[in-house]
Amino acid sequence: MRLLNRYIHWVLVHPKTVITLCLLITLALSTGIARLRFDTSVESFLPKKDPAYSFYQHVKTVYGEVDTFVVLSIGRENLLSHESLAAMEDLLEDIEAYQYPDVEQNRQRLSRLDALLSDAGISRERLLKAFEDDPVFHRLLLRKCRNCLPASEGPVTAKQRKRLRTAIAAAMDLQERKLIDEILSLFTTRDISGADDTLRAVDLIDRDASGKRRLPRTETERISLVRRLERNPAFERGLFAKDPASGRISDFGFFLRFVNMPSHDTIAREMLEIADSHTELQIITHGQPIVYTRINDYMRADLMRLIPLVMLVAAIVFAINFRSVIGVFLPLATLAMVNACILGLMGHLGVEITTVGVSLPVLMIAIGSSYSIHMLNQYYADGSRIEKMGKLQGLEHSMSHIALTVWLTGLTTFVAFMTLGSHRLSAIRDWGIFSAIGVMFSVFITLSLIPAGLVLIPHRPPKGRESGHPGFRFSFTNFILKAMIRGTTRHSRALIITVAVILAVSMVGITRLAVETEFLHYFKKDDRVRSTAGVIGEKFKGRWGFNILIDSGATDGVLSARFLNAVEDLRTWLVDPANGLYIGRTDAFGDTIKTMHMAMNNDDPAFYRIPDSDMEIVDYLEIYVDDDRNSDGRADRFEATVDPNFREVNILARLHRAGGDMIGTGDLKRIFAAVSAHLAATLPDPYTFRITGHPGILITSAGYIVNGQLQSLALSLAVIWIVVVALLKNVKAGLMALIPMSTAVIINFGIMGWFGIRLDIATSIIAAITIGIGVDDTIHFINTYRFFRTRGMDRDATIRATLELAGKAILFTSFALIFGFSVMGFSKFKPLVLFGILMSITMIATTVGALLLLPSAIKRFGIDVDKGAKKVRTVRLSSRQEV
Repeated sequence: MRLLNRYIHWVLVHPKTVITLCLLITLALSTGIARLRFDTSVESFLPKKDPAYSFYQHVKTVYGEVDTFVVLSIGRENLLSHESLAAMEDLLEDIEAYQYPDVEQNRQRLSRLDALLSDAGISRERLLKAFEDDPVFHRLLLRKCRNCLPASEGPVTAKQRKRLRTAIAAAMDLQERKLIDEILSLFTTRDISGADDTLRAVDLIDRDASGKRRLPRTETERISLVRRLERNPAFERGLFAKDPASGRISDFGFFLRFVNMPSHDTIAREMLEIADSHTELQIITHGQPIVYTRINDYMRADLMRLIPLVMLVAAIVFAINFRSVIGVFLPLATLAMVNACILGLMGHLGVEITTVGVSLPVLMIAIGSSYSIHMLNQYYADGSRIEKMGKLQGLEHSMSHIALTVWLTGLTTFVAFMTLGSHRLSAIRDWGIFSAIGVMFSVFITLSLIPAGLVLIPHRPPKGRESGHPGFRFSFTNFILKAMIRGTTRHSRALIITVAVILAVSMVGITRLAVETEFLHYFKKDDRVRSTAGVIGEKFKGRWGFNILIDSGATDGVLSARFLNAVEDLRTWLVDPANGLYIGRTDAFGDTIKTMHMAMNNDDPAFYRIPDSDMEIVDYLEIYVDDDRNSDGRADRFEATVDPNFREVNILARLHRAGGDMIGTGDLKRIFAAVSAHLAATLPDPYTFRITGHPGILITSAGYIVNGQLQSLALSLAVIWIVVVALLKNVKAGLMALIPMSTAVIINFGIMGWFGIRLDIATSIIAAITIGIGVDDTIHFINTYRFFRTRGMDRDATIRATLELAGKAILFTSFALIFGFSVMGFSKFKPLVLFGILMSITMIATTVGALLLLPSAIKRFGIDVDKGAKKVRTVRLSSRQEV
């Protein structure tokens, strides 16, 4: 207390120094904002030592990024015409530049570009025309020109030339990183030929002597291509899709598999840009990397849009409450500084903004508004005292009292948020730590900037205020407070019964609460990301998948007819609609063996099956000729389906639900459990299995969300109770402080359960926020109640006086919180919309709990929270002071 009083004294004596220091700290930290990065992937949230995560990474190392891919579904009238195939080949060449870049050619292109850009009079048209002899680079240049140069005939400015050169250099650097591992398409996938008793890989589209593809031109050549495609059953819904009505090929798929890396955002954006540039084709893009990229875009847009909106709402609340320029400017300045400091700190430390972290700026504004309102309310409440005592002495007396309360509420909020610091999901853990740090920034800047600002300006209470009364006479606020006074003093029993009924209904709703970690649920129903997911799923029987690994138990054990037939039996069971597994198709090593067997038997479809003899399988592999670029002992086409020792096979099961409905985390958990149970019961000895993949990571993260929610909830309530008891020296006061927060948390979860709002990464932090913020109002109420109670008032009079004094400040801080969070409803990102709605509801609940339920409980059950008040005289208030 003494240290805090000394600090306030120092602030008031050296206001210019304090303001300068605040500005310098803000400027130093804010430079980190430019370094902020976004991370939307689920697997990056998990602890790196988590067994499920470690095994998933191991599988991706062995088999590649086989369960997460980008799908380009290409449709067009006359899809098999020469023009359409040529357009698709152009698309492929643009993509292949990021798989097999020609580094030397890129350097020559860049040198040639630099020479052209050195001409100050160069125009966009002339620049593009200069590279017409290099189609791939010409298309790259055209794509970047759309973003960097205006579509005009005038000369390109120096700034535009520099921007274009930077964009081209970045694209070439991305190409040289070779982030595309494999492209599965009509042009790149090879079939197997058994001609001349030799198995070899053959292109679906023939090449001429120079290696250039010979695209079909005549009807006969097109029919031949269709026959090649339809010959192999593995190609349907793998490389192409058919129109259900006509039975004709309607779409070709390009499946892009990236190299294993933490984030695919940059390469995914480049692929989207390429797809969008080929307007002559009808291209639908989807895949998990695309989902993450769109989430990233929404988060960036929300930060740019929501922060100003929330600041505007806060300014309106400040204006209504204080009706003065300084009453708006000082709080807004503190809010801007707090956000600049916390976001800049995250940037400097390399902490990325996640789907839950995007709520941090709005939260800081909401919390900071509360502290500022209490500081300024205290200042205006003590207007006459400040005039009588003298400005400096009066401000010190006024600010010292409210500073302690702001410090105490900030401390309890800090503690509540820090309980998430032990969460196993790194995204929630980082959010808890940095929101807690943000609270401390908010407390420090508020206690520094507002007193320093007040001492530098003339002391003029706003017009319409009565000195000694916090807040002006706002009829609506007074109406609410009078209603609360009547309710708590005359109808406490009815209020408690009503709340009990609401809690009972909420408890039933909690039993309906489900956990969701599938990010596709985060998009609104009319969002393009969700609609394309359904389209891709219908055409190719799945937009994503998971891995089922079957271990034969021995090296070369995969080359056993018994083993492969066991795998084929499993695959048949997996895609059976009667099992309700939502698995549209599977891909496995058996497809290659069946194709070989058919090729060696004159392409007779009856032989598209696993051979009866192990020796046949071994012989097929010995005479098979294909590329092995990385020399790991597997042909390139085997790498996604079998390990280098031919001991284990990887079955990729694609997930698809008829009608385009999404498959949620609950469905995934059921699917994994059903597959595991089936394998445990039917897989012959000595074969074993393991299941992993991106959906498996979602299931793992769901478990962490539930366990972390329960842990943080219990821990935060326990810690808050301890802190309140330690501060107020009263066990009953600690228990009473938990009533409003616990009620709000239960109601929140009940609403979520009844309205089908799932518990996810974003909504899982609401309980911690509710406790962290809700305890502030409770402490304000209890402190004020204790003060009046020690003056000899009975309970009804004490409740009335407490609501009259503390009620207005609590209401206005609640308005700032409620309206601040409600602004998130303008987001295009569904989690933030739901987060904003639920936070607004819980803020209403905590306010009602502090101003109605808590005093009703005190009155009805005769619980005193004033014992020990004499031992904490430094906390109590004068009759004209806000807590």
